[in-house]
Amino acid sequence: MFKVTCLAICLLLLTGCSKEAPSNFEAAAPAGSSPGQPADRVEAAGEILQGELLDPESGLVVFRGIPFAAPPVGDNRWRPPLPHAPRQGVQDATRFGPACPQLQGNPNFYRFIAERFGASADAIPGLEDISENCLYLNVWTQGPGEDARRPVMVWIYGGGNTNGYSQEPEYLGHAIAARGVVYVSLNYRLGALGFLAHPGLSAESANGVSGNYGILDQLAALKWVRENIAAFGGDPDNVTVFGESAGAANTATLIASPLAQGLFHRAISQSGGYTVDVFQDLAEAEAIGSKIASHLGFEEPANPAQSVAELRKLGWRELVQGAEDAEADGYNNVNIDGWLLPEALAVLFERGVDPDIELIIGANRNEYYPWVEEDATAKSLSEALQNFESPDREDLETLLSAESGVSPRLLMDRLDTANEYLCPSLFIANRMARNGNPVYFYYFTRVRPGGERVLAYHGAEISYALDTAYDWMPADETDRQLTETMGRYWVNFARSGSPNDPGLPEWPAFTASGGEFMELGDVVAPGAHLEPGLCAILDRRRTARMQTSLGE
Repeated sequence: MFKVTCLAICLLLLTGCSKEAPSNFEAAAPAGSSPGQPADRVEAAGEILQGELLDPESGLVVFRGIPFAAPPVGDNRWRPPLPHAPRQGVQDATRFGPACPQLQGNPNFYRFIAERFGASADAIPGLEDISENCLYLNVWTQGPGEDARRPVMVWIYGGGNTNGYSQEPEYLGHAIAARGVVYVSLNYRLGALGFLAHPGLSAESANGVSGNYGILDQLAALKWVRENIAAFGGDPDNVTVFGESAGAANTATLIASPLAQGLFHRAISQSGGYTVDVFQDLAEAEAIGSKIASHLGFEEPANPAQSVAELRKLGWRELVQGAEDAEADGYNNVNIDGWLLPEALAVLFERGVDPDIELIIGANRNEYYPWVEEDATAKSLSEALQNFESPDREDLETLLSAESGVSPRLLMDRLDTANEYLCPSLFIANRMARNGNPVYFYYFTRVRPGGERVLAYHGAEISYALDTAYDWMPADETDRQLTETMGRYWVNFARSGSPNDPGLPEWPAFTASGGEFMELGDVVAPGAHLEPGLCAILDRRRTARMQTSLGE
């Protein structure tokens, strides 16, 4: 039976391999730097940071491995992030900080994709620099200085909230910063260390909650940005949060959370809509945490406080692997704790979020295609439909069976792509547009040359939006033009709240009645009403759960 969950993809997401421009520390200070201050040095958060000048002509500088919170180790494991204590003297900001604890899911994902492009899996190195002391961020800017006031774009990585790191090669910010923004990438705690809830942890919390630590890390990084980004040439009053997959899902959480109010002004969500179908509350998350603790040898729930004390003594590798082995689905989810998340995300979007938040949101046409068996049959599709209850199952079967001449593999991809990504993203777009938020929807359809085995797969759009790509990713003039177009759309949006400018195809705003979108593929052109039949069926379960939550 075929069934790929969002986590099965997100656990594996690693991206790109582009390289930064060579450094040159001898260049004169570019416009925007303070008089007498080196071009690659900034004073921020009580510290003097020495970065690396990548391009003397444009003044492009990168500051790597900046701590934005105290190390979440020892007794600080499974606690909200604490302030970082400023260090004395000039601090080296030329090296990336370590990734947060995780397995090798991301390298494995891109080895899988590379092989389907005919490249060697050896092109993808394993992740080696991993530490629980991982709360660092990176800043790319074309010349620091308080007067520059450039728009700020903050990237949140994907990886199912169990994998990912800020310096993944496809997330490097040299190209997008060269378009005139200050680009920030950040780390946040993952998996059992970032999202584990447990009765003992809730009991010791001042707010009576646990889990969601990875989101709290993102909030701490955004507060750091608000307080310090002006020194790097950024405008703290013009911040766009964006990400892909789990990074986009977390962006939706930040849009809806009262704790994030005022920390950013715009958002871009790339293939992260699935999170509105998560209705896990704190009690359910705590039960999952207790299951993991029991699997690791600590009896539950007799003495939750003692279990927590013993869990804090374990090494991170044992915790990460133990959570994986416990088969505790949902331990990487955001939970509805009544504090960071007052209600389910779907309910919060239904009620209406901050109307001043502007949004780009969308999905790819073939998010699941590489993971559908190549020899899928009509029987495979029928088995996949068994995951749905009546009458949805029968209605889906009727709708899909009407697609004559379409292979079962494509139909299965279409079903799961719509269920996990497209329809939930359209739900968010619909509710925000109805609430008065400016919304722009995209549909990414580009297949790279030689990419017939993967099509427009999950994560394929990232290298276009950020202008980063693996060396083994084929490209022709269409890819180069699409990269230029998407880069301009993304930066225009961060600058003004609209992706449009006179040199680009006009991207229409999304409306709840019109369902407008922009196709980003071999052609860049507007359309309307993506998958209305499928989404009408697939949205029923969410609607029923929302009605229960709303007391209707």
